Amino acid sequence: MVRSEDIGILKLRASEDLRVAKMIIDADDELSAHIGFNLQQFLEKTMKASLMEHDVKYPKTHDLAILLKLFPQEKISEEDKIFTYVLSQFAVESRYGHCPSSPWDGQQMLEKSKKFAEFIETLW
Repeated sequence: MVRSEDIGILKLRASEDLRVAKMIIDADDELSAHIGFNLQQFLEKTMKASLMEHDVKYPKTHDLAILLKLFPQEKISEEDKIFTYVLSQFAVESRYGHCPSSPWDGQQMLEKSKKFAEFIETLW
């Protein structure tokens, strides 16, 4: 059984990741590797908290696309699937030295991530 404090901790850490991404954007919107990593972490923790709230078990993964498959699929678009895949890949590749160019600037990544987090809650 999932404890509500575990969900609360995940939500707290997700909000911290979002705050860090905003701080980086405010300081230097060109630091896309760090922005992307923190936004990927924000969405990963947000998605895992939502899955936990609905008693859905998930594998140990950082891949947003894998987590997305565990949500009800009726409202999920191809664009949603591409977004989670691209953000996951971008965050991983940029964290380990190779920094591919992002399809979005920092502010766009932030806005897309916030909207996606809100969207996740509408799936249930």
